[in-house]
Amino acid sequence: MGLWRIRTAVEDRPGGLAGLVDALAGRGGDIVGLSIHTDVSGVVDEFVVDIPGDHGAALRALQEHCPTGTVTAVPAHRREVGDDVTRALLLTARLRAHPNRLPDALAELLMADEARWTNLTRAEGSDELEPGTSMLVPVGPLRGVLVRRASRPFTWTESSRADALVRSVMPSTGPVPTDRIVRTDEGVPLSLRQVRETDAPAVVDLHRRCTPETVRGRYLAGMTEPTPQMLRVFCDPDRGLTLAVRLQGEEEPVALGHLMYTLDPGVGEIAFLVEDAWQGRGVGTALTRALTVIAADWGLAEVRAETTLSNTAMLRIMNRFGASVRMQGGSYVHARLPVAEALQSGPSGGEREGRLARLMGRG
Repeated sequence: MGLWRIRTAVEDRPGGLAGLVDALAGRGGDIVGLSIHTDVSGVVDEFVVDIPGDHGAALRALQEHCPTGTVTAVPAHRREVGDDVTRALLLTARLRAHPNRLPDALAELLMADEARWTNLTRAEGSDELEPGTSMLVPVGPLRGVLVRRASRPFTWTESSRADALVRSVMPSTGPVPTDRIVRTDEGVPLSLRQVRETDAPAVVDLHRRCTPETVRGRYLAGMTEPTPQMLRVFCDPDRGLTLAVRLQGEEEPVALGHLMYTLDPGVGEIAFLVEDAWQGRGVGTALTRALTVIAADWGLAEVRAETTLSNTAMLRIMNRFGASVRMQGGSYVHARLPVAEALQSGPSGGEREGRLARLMGRG
């Protein structure tokens, strides 16, 4: 028997995972561990499997079920078998007593070949950062940990886990506030406040001031204003978060920003509606930045957005933040944004923003 760590993309349809499990079972494989990741290719499953004899037949069977055709396998060790959450909690407890051992803990968490302290300014843009096989984990404005693993690339989920481990041993600053003053890139102060039931008339008026094209770009449907049921969803914390955006000192909102839970673990959905008179002035970018920070505070690995080809403003913002964008059904676009990478690079394409609370504290 040989123990292998096998990673493969999963087809996004009912029964997709069952097909992979059947393929492994048909070759005598005994699954002793399973971890679900998100990455640029979609949902990625990582199995730890006991396989009798040659593992090549099992890999070929998995390739037939993999939407990308790419399956990787590396030898695994018995000590790697176990619950990922338990491992992370034990590492956090260990770091409480020895925070200087953070590189060792990150290497163990990610099963990496190497992890060491580095200077963020020096590391960025250098030959040390090899796409896929290396990852830079910020620890402060100038310091970080460079992690390497040659056997398989790091996923967005692993990047989020690394950031969460760092935050677990950093001094507590409390949750990132949702009611906040942020600024556009041009310096315009915007007040963000969670939508309440009393905001319903103002939210409806905002929709009425928008053109039909703007509303259709937000909801992908021919509607003019939100229904009472939709307004209740906007105010329901169990469904997610909706922020009303106002000019500082003003009462009428000029935009709405949404970060909603999804059925996919570790994934949120973002959307926003910006009044036509305020489009092209950085409101959408500031909203995306704020919602991404909140998503990180919630522990999400990825945020997604659905839009159309005609919504060039949304597509431009997603591209600036480093989202993966692909077509769906001819005229619809599906954007996927890794939270940790978006916070590290920011919309300027390389300027590191620092820790979460400091980023939100721009106002």
